[in-house]
Amino acid sequence: MHISTAFSVLSLLLASITLATQGDRLVLTPGGYRSKSKVYELPTGSSLAHTSDAVQSIDAGGSVIHVDGAGDAMELGRRDFLDGWIAFAWWLNPGLAPIASFTTIWEVPPLPETDHGQTVFLFNALQPNGSGILQPVLQYGPSGAGGGSFWAVATWHVDDAGNAFFTPLVPVSPGQILNAAITLTNTNGSTFDYNAQFTNVPGTSMNLTGAPQLTFAAETLEAYGVTALSDYPSGSTVFSGIDLTLAGGVTPSIAWSHQDDAADGVSISIDVDGATQGRMTITY
Repeated sequence: MHISTAFSVLSLLLASITLATQGDRLVLTPGGYRSKSKVYELPTGSSLAHTSDAVQSIDAGGSVIHVDGAGDAMELGRRDFLDGWIAFAWWLNPGLAPIASFTTIWEVPPLPETDHGQTVFLFNALQPNGSGILQPVLQYGPSGAGGGSFWAVATWHVDDAGNAFFTPLVPVSPGQILNAAITLTNTNGSTFDYNAQFTNVPGTSMNLTGAPQLTFAAETLEAYGVTALSDYPSGSTVFSGIDLTLAGGVTPSIAWSHQDDAADGVSISIDVDGATQGRMTITY
């Protein structure tokens, strides 16, 4: 894997937006801060469709309910201290068959001991060879989707033009098991269709059509506004049942790379490497 390529992807995605549209306030997404006018909740049963120059929201009956131009990518900068991707592991597909399935299981952590308005995201995700991300997300704290001093889940798609789309937030409880899956559903030449959801939480399914190939897989703790370790849940979060398969049912040989913020007491360990029944632990 080319580490420089991986970090060029992260440098675009994993940080706060430094410029916003004049008069339009920023709201938080699991792709950094975005203009509120570009953050959209998708009605249940709707989907997203990429075209050559726009992203369309399509309702369950097939009618277009919103069109957002691709425009220019928002200008992004590297994350500030304690903001952005705090602990994460990744694998970049080096040109093998497309990723067909990426699944992860984890337990909703306890509530943080302190609440200073922080936001904590936990997710597995797939990204294209550029910027953008598709991710089933567990969230504590506020974001552009809502939220507060409780855990909730939604599926997000954030693109390289500053748009962010999410399914309605669904509250979940500490100790609840989450099964997150991102699946390739169809290919059409150079474009790809995907579904992402928590398979055991109704209302979190998102279909994405006409997208570029998603080549970059990640398991991530992302956070904003943390002022003390007690703003994180206590103990650790274990990502288990990590399975990644390629089109044709091929299981690739994977060695996960990882990075963390150990200087501030947060780390990620690769307990079981590989593409089958992998296991990672984030320790707070």
